[in-house]
Parts: sequence; C-alpha cells; structure tokens
Amino acid sequence: MTTRTDRETPRDNTHHQWVPLNTWNQLAPRTYNRLVLCFQVDNDKQAAAIQHLKDSALRLGIHQPVLRSLLKVDAPIALIDVLAQHNVQVEVHDVREVFGKTYNQLKETGFPAATFVNPVVDVPAAGIAQALILRIYTVDGGLFLGIHLHHSIGDGKAIDDVISWLSAESRGDRYDKSAILSSPFYGCHYSKEKNTDGHLLDPEYISRRFPERKLLSPPVKTPVDGGWIGKIFVFKIATLNVIQSHLQQFGDLGRPSTSVVLMALLWAYTAKARAAVFEDPDANTAVLTPTRGEQTNGEAVHSRLFTVMDARKRVFKEDQARRYFGNAVEVALAKIPTANLLKTCGIATPIRLDVLAKNLGPIIRSIQDSIEAVDQDSVHERHTLYAHLPDPRNLVLDYFPDDTRAFVFNSWRYIGMNAGQEWDITGAGTVGYPDAIRRAGGKWNWPPRCFYLRGQGPRSWRL
Repeated sequence: MTTRTDRETPRDNTHHQWVPLNTWNQLAPRTYNRLVLCFQVDNDKQAAAIQHLKDSALRLGIHQPVLRSLLKVDAPIALIDVLAQHNVQVEVHDVREVFGKTYNQLKETGFPAATFVNPVVDVPAAGIAQALILRIYTVDGGLFLGIHLHHSIGDGKAIDDVISWLSAESRGDRYDKSAILSSPFYGCHYSKEKNTDGHLLDPEYISRRFPERKLLSPPVKTPVDGGWIGKIFVFKIATLNVIQSHLQQFGDLGRPSTSVVLMALLWAYTAKARAAVFEDPDANTAVLTPTRGEQTNGEAVHSRLFTVMDARKRVFKEDQARRYFGNAVEVALAKIPTANLLKTCGIATPIRLDVLAKNLGPIIRSIQDSIEAVDQDSVHERHTLYAHLPDPRNLVLDYFPDDTRAFVFNSWRYIGMNAGQEWDITGAGTVGYPDAIRRAGGKWNWPPRCFYLRGQGPRSWRL
C-alpha cells in the first residue's frame, strides 16, 4: 500500500484559543465516524479525479471553516481551537493489494460490507484531532472516497451535510454556505463550576430519570475483540409495504414508518438468533442469559431496544433544525418481554405477512411509545443534567457487548443519496451518485448495534 498526504504546513501553533464544545458534542464518542462512497473511475482518469477532489476539499475548507478546526479530545471536557485553521487534510491510499479485488469485482458482489472492515480504513484516535479528514482509496477501475468526520464535532446528519457541501463543490454549484446555525463552540452551555446539586450526579438518580443511561467511573473502555461476525440483510420494499398495509388495519398504530417496521423485525429476529446461540441443551429450549444487573424474581424477563434518534426537530424550529451543524442525538428505550419477541418469530414457513404483521403490532407500539416519550421537555431536561457532568465521558448507554438482551438501532438511511448530492467525480462534467455507500472501520461494531443504509437499487434496504 502506498500513501500520499496533502496537508498545509501548520501556522504558528503557539497561538491557540481552546474553547469547550457544546454539551451535545461533549457526549459523543471521541473517535471518527467513517463513511466510504464508491465511484467507478478508469485508471487513466484517476489522477485527474484525485486532483479535482483535492481542489474541492480546499474550497470546502474555505467556505466551511469549522471543518478545518483542531480538536482536543483527550480530557474530560472536549475543546476546539478557534484559531488554528489548516486546510482540510486529504490522504491518498493505494489499496489494490489490501483489497485484492478490482472495482468491477467488488461492484458485482454488491460491495460487501466486510471489504470495508479493514485496518487500512481506520483512523486512529489522537489527543489532538483534525475535525475532518478525507481519504481517497484507489483500486483498479475505481476509487473510494472516505469521509472521516470526528464524532466530537458532528453526528450522522453532520456527515450528510459534509457530503452535500463537498459534492456541490465538486460540481461547482452554489449552495448555502451559511448552513451552520452556530459553530459548536458558540452558545456552549457547559458549566465549568462544580455541581452542587448532588442528586444530579447520583447514578441512581440518572437511572430513574434516564434508564437507558449509566454513570460509570472510570470511563468505559472498548472491549477486547471477541471474533464477532457482521451480516447484511436485504429487505424488499414491496414486502415492507405489504406489512405496513396490514399493520394499518390493526388498532391505532397508523401506518408505521419503514424505520419502525425494520426495528421491530430486527429486534425480534436478532433475539431469536441469540436465543439459538444460548440454547439450553438440558431444557431443550432456547433461552437468553439475564442482562447485566437484571433480577428476574419469577417475573417476565425483558429485552431492551435503544433507538438512536435525531433530536434537532424536538428543540429547534424547522429552519434551525435544518441548519444546525453538530451532534444532536438522543436515545429512546423500549422494553418488552423476551418471550414476546421470540413468539413473533414462531410462525410457519412460508411466512404469512398478515400473521407476521399482527405479531409485530405490540413490538411496534412499544417502539413508537418510546420515541414519542423523548419530546421537547425531555430533551431539555436531559440537557440540563448533561451540562452538569464534570466528565461527560462517564455517562454511557446502559448496554454492554456481553448483554444478550440489549439491542441498539441507528439509522443512516438518509445519508448521501438525496437530491442535490450528485458528484462530479472527475471534473469532466459527468455528474452522478456513488455506486454504493458503506460504513468503514478497523473492525465490526459492538454486537448489540445495527445500522441500516439505503440499498443500491430503488427496491430494497440493506442492513
């Protein structure tokens, strides 16, 4: 593998002005979110395409200076330097040997997710981090554009904003360059004074008010890799439409969104798969071990679904929600007896979609209720608590990799394939969307977590 890095020589680094990121950003993981866009580019045009992307990145940094910032993320309170501004870092990596396949071969197999679970696409964490790093990975017949945005400065919606801006720069099109409502270092509500209201920092208080969160000390660490396996499932939109139509006839569910239907299906069938793994050979039944700290006492044992949700529209007006750049994530918690989840999957083959929809009804209602509970008042109450934490890294979701009854769902459905996100990847006037978008990383996500992205075609979703 060969690597080239284009980076402006830093200005006088003795001049810094470090200020705290806002409270939502403090809670974000202090690592990079990594997304890869796949483009078919002939070998003899790759040099021109790479230079065009470099030029586009240079303009992006000029027009959106927050993306050129430096972050200090190795202390309890994450900081951003409002003075040190360098060009957006662009790296070029030749990964022909590492990937071992041509672009066409990868395209024919649907760009397998496992291809992009590779140390070569990882961005190591560092105490001082660039807000945005762009990586161009080249293979025979194509290139992969890596958008690496530090999570401390933005979530999935922020990555989508970066894609919109950079794709517009690639096309030479005009776009709203004042899209950032306020840079993350303005209007910070973090309190530097030690909290005197003891109950706010009481772990029991947190678990009562926000049962999906746990206060830990010291900060939780990433577990040792246990040889986990990741899978991609494809759901046909036509099938989902039929399920939604059946659900519409049951009770007061309305017509559940595609996201909620997928959550219910994944929650139920993942519970079934885990039950099979933890089958009790003596009892001849599939069981799940109790979750951390769970007391059964003869009562029904529950599984939990943590839904990662965008809180922008819960606290901002519509125009402000569209323009805000940064993290704005909250979590909804749904609970349901594990036996009910397993019962949902206990239907005959071939699957009758009307029966499946009826069984999904209680699960979907539980998910919908959990999401509705995270309203504007709830978000503001959470924000007050978060702002009093002396070390926000200690507030984590109450699930762990060995928790067989915990599931985390995060949708990236709307990223990178929307109107106005076409690319002129070669600078030669050929405008279009990437062939595929994939998450990337050095290893699979923690076992409880599921993401889903738009499928390659108009008739399916990939999970």
